[in-house]
Amino acid sequence: MNQKWTRAICTVLTSALVFTGPAVEGTTFSGYINSGLEKVYAKTQKQKDAEKKKSQAEQDLKDKKNEINGLKDQQQTTADDIKNKSAKLDEILAAQKKLQTDITSKQAEIEQNQKDLAAAQEKQQEQYAAMKKRIQFMYENSAEDNIWTAIIESNGITDMLNRIEYVSDVYDSDRALMDSYQAAVEQVKEIGTKLDNDMNELTAMQDDYEKQQSDVEAAIVALENQKEQYASQIAQAQQQADNYQNIITAQGKIIQEQEAAAAAAAAAAATRANSSSGSSSYDGGGAGKGGSIASDYASGGGKNPSASTGVSGSSVVSYAMQFVGNPYVWAGNSLTNGVDCSGFVHEVYEHFGISTPRYSQAFKSVGQAVSFDNIQPGDVVVYPGHVAIYAGGGVIVEAQSTKAGITANRSVQCHTILAIRRLV
Repeated sequence: MNQKWTRAICTVLTSALVFTGPAVEGTTFSGYINSGLEKVYAKTQKQKDAEKKKSQAEQDLKDKKNEINGLKDQQQTTADDIKNKSAKLDEILAAQKKLQTDITSKQAEIEQNQKDLAAAQEKQQEQYAAMKKRIQFMYENSAEDNIWTAIIESNGITDMLNRIEYVSDVYDSDRALMDSYQAAVEQVKEIGTKLDNDMNELTAMQDDYEKQQSDVEAAIVALENQKEQYASQIAQAQQQADNYQNIITAQGKIIQEQEAAAAAAAAAAATRANSSSGSSSYDGGGAGKGGSIASDYASGGGKNPSASTGVSGSSVVSYAMQFVGNPYVWAGNSLTNGVDCSGFVHEVYEHFGISTPRYSQAFKSVGQAVSFDNIQPGDVVVYPGHVAIYAGGGVIVEAQSTKAGITANRSVQCHTILAIRRLV
């Protein structure tokens, strides 16, 4: 390793230690060596604490979402039970309505039977009274002499037999009539007994339906109360989930700020190292006057879209910074062995599962537009003939040129800014 690289590394180490200061006491350093350049990245205690809190909040949020999903499943099951119970109640009410019709009809039959019985009994009594009068008449006029007189005075044997038979027929006829009326009365009574039994069965069914109705209505009330309890539990759990999400957002912001500050310090250290080694000026890596910004992206434009993925811009920057010092190769696709400017941005974002074009100027139409005053680490910056990733602290990380390789030391306004796009 020549003296020029030795001075550069010493400058990077000194700058990193000065930046982290007392806050990194006890902090371990992770690094790598690529093409003779040693990269130093240190996490502050504040970032460590934020990452720990964020990780815990993410686990708590996951658990709480599972709890909410479980409560929602139980709530849905309860709602289904209510629906089924309501359908059962409708069936009971419909059956009760039909039963009431049957009871009304049966009551009408019973009333008619009672009228028929009364009429039959009245007819029986009338016939009984008439028969008694005939019997009394015949008894009072049944002296032997009268019978002999009837025989003697008869006009022959035929007349005589007819007179004797008439008396017998009167008795037989009355008996037959009485038997028929008695049978009619008994038949009406039997019908009445059957109707009474039918009515008893119907009223028993009515009592059973009323009990079923009462039980189902009580079950529905209990299920409705249970459903309300689930709703209350879900609301409470959702509030806790929102609190966890707020913690994740807040700690993520702290992590982003810490990573951006570290990236800026590393970039500044690299700039000083390059200056001391006589390599602060590079060819290539864009064109256009520095400090100029396209009107659509100038400060005050108000463009500051919210995150559209679960990837943080600071994570993108941290990953990209690992390859600082690696070579620039036109049309290359390897972050380690060589890549050009658009390939660098493409490969970095592909690591996070985000699809991007392979031509620098095509980046002007991907993602969402961002005003310069709202630029954040991870945003893509497009220049004439060049594209880079904003690293925070006013600098970019980029595959700059064949001579410079992958760097993180140039100002974001090193050339005319044509577009700033947010992909995460």
